[in-house]
Amino acid sequence: MSKNYEITNSNNNLNNSEECTIFYLLYIVLFFVIVFIIYKIIFCFNTKKEKFENVMTIPSATMTSQETLQYLTQKNNELNNIKDTLENKLIEQSQAIYLSQNFNKVDSSSFNDELTYLLVDFADTKFPELDMIDKKIVNNQAELNTVLSEAKNMKNFYKPGEIVTASSTFGITKDNICYRQNNKPIKPTPDFMKKYPNCMVCSVEDNKNLTDTLGWKNTKTNIAKVCLYDPNATSKTGTPNLAQCKTFCNIKE
Repeated sequence: MSKNYEITNSNNNLNNSEECTIFYLLYIVLFFVIVFIIYKIIFCFNTKKEKFENVMTIPSATMTSQETLQYLTQKNNELNNIKDTLENKLIEQSQAIYLSQNFNKVDSSSFNDELTYLLVDFADTKFPELDMIDKKIVNNQAELNTVLSEAKNMKNFYKPGEIVTASSTFGITKDNICYRQNNKPIKPTPDFMKKYPNCMVCSVEDNKNLTDTLGWKNTKTNIAKVCLYDPNATSKTGTPNLAQCKTFCNIKE
């Protein structure tokens, strides 16, 4: 019995096996790619697309000015309501955060009272206030220098016979000091001020009780009475001059 032998190249068999494996992998990848493409197509056709409409409306060009004003007023009120709602929510949130962080500091027996205070009473609490009307606020060095320069020229204490020419403090000028009757301010007309442009101190208050006098309370000076005069007046005008004021006030030089 005869046997037939065949000589084969082992390298060729190995290469053929590797090629088959590569083709199998490519087929598998191609299959998944096709499945993915079919899935995306089906998903796109079945997904419901939301339609977004423009919720914001703008005034029409045909609207009158009154209608436009009413429209804008309505929108402004809506925005204010939204703002108020947000502010209230923020206040409630702040109070809730405070309670959550400090609940262990509140006595359990008085928790309801503390909660009422935080949520209700605290909103009505009035803090100390400072009346800043007619007050000067200095914001920088230049303004401070200006204030100091003005204060240097102010005068509060006089002697009988002296002429009033300066302010006593901020807001009380020479005219506020001079044009008074029984320490009550008068409203002089331009003609009256032209007729009596200057004033001389006729008498002063007692320094011991100065702060209780009307003169100090109203003018921040120790002046009790003044004599209005015109330095250029003559005997024919009927208006006193400085010498006559000194005579009236019994001031001896």
